[in-house]
Amino acid sequence: MSGCNGCGGCNGSEKQNGVKRRTLLGWLVGVLNAGVAGTILAPTLGFVASPVREKRKPAVWVPILSDGELKEGETRYVTYELEVQDGYMQARRSYSAYLHRKGGRVVAYDPSCPHLGCHVEFKPRKKRYVCPCHGGVFAEDGQRISGPPPRGLARIAAKVEDGRIWIEKV
Repeated sequence: MSGCNGCGGCNGSEKQNGVKRRTLLGWLVGVLNAGVAGTILAPTLGFVASPVREKRKPAVWVPILSDGELKEGETRYVTYELEVQDGYMQARRSYSAYLHRKGGRVVAYDPSCPHLGCHVEFKPRKKRYVCPCHGGVFAEDGQRISGPPPRGLARIAAKVEDGRIWIEKV
């Protein structure tokens, strides 16, 4: 008995219209598995790749002080406001930074402690930044000295141009 004669005696297990039933079911299961995998993988890959696809807004340079207002070796806490898009509204937001001039160069630091985000305070007598929440201590150059913070203070890009000190707000 080499082939199916269509008598119905083999319950169609050999061939049905030239295709084996097991082969057809195998392909059907494979297509269903591919559909399930695609349904799971597509959103996952989209989520993972979203930072790459996201268009980064251009940085805004904000004038903070005139160049003569920050003396050599001085550290100063400054605040500034920006108009930002908040949903469908324009809102005014306040920001702050520490400016420090050393060797004629101006450096800016984010005042948020890298441990839990508390605002650090600059202690001019000791020339240290201290976090009042958990006792983190940072050197005048923003490097971590002691305490629970995992790293030093975040630097903010700063420049002196046209007689003004500017910092970059991303």
